Amino acid sequence: MNAEEVWAFTVEMYGRDGVAPLCLELQERCDLDVNMLLFMFYLGQKGQAPHSISALENAVRDWREQVIVPLRNTRRFLRNADWSSAQKLRGKVKNDEVAAERIEQELLCKAVETIPAGDPMAPARAYLSPTRFKLSQSECDAALEQLCACMKLSSKAQGGLIA
Repeated sequence: MNAEEVWAFTVEMYGRDGVAPLCLELQERCDLDVNMLLFMFYLGQKGQAPHSISALENAVRDWREQVIVPLRNTRRFLRNADWSSAQKLRGKVKNDEVAAERIEQELLCKAVETIPAGDPMAPARAYLSPTRFKLSQSECDAALEQLCACMKLSSKAQGGLIA
C-alpha cells in the first residue's frame, strides 16, 4: 500500500469543509482514532477493506498511546498559555503531532491485509460502529452520513470521489 497516496487522501479529506470538526468531535466523544477512520475511508474508495480492524488497531496502539496522545495532550495544554514562547513551542508540538500521525498511517499501510469490498463505505462503517465505540447505531450512521457529505465521497462501489 502506498503510504504517500494514503497521506495525500487523508490531508485532502481532513481539509474539506466540516470534516475536521466532525472527526475531532468523535475523537473527543468516544476516543475514535481519526487516522484509522480516514484510512478506512481510503480503503473503501479503493474497493478494499481490512481483513481485521482489530489487527490494525493492535499494530498502531503503542504508537498512538505512547507518542500521538502525549503530543496531543501537550499541544492542548499549551493552547491556553499566554506567553509567546509557549505558543512557539505549541506550534512545534503541533508539527510533531502531525508527523507522528503520518507515521501511524505508514504503520497502517505496512500492517493492513486487504480483502475486496463491494461497498465503499463498509470499512468506515465497520470501524465506526457501536461494537467499538459508545455510540448508538443511529449516531454512527449519522456521523458517517455527515462525513461522506462533507468529504464528497461516492457511495457507489466503483465511483471514487464525486466530481
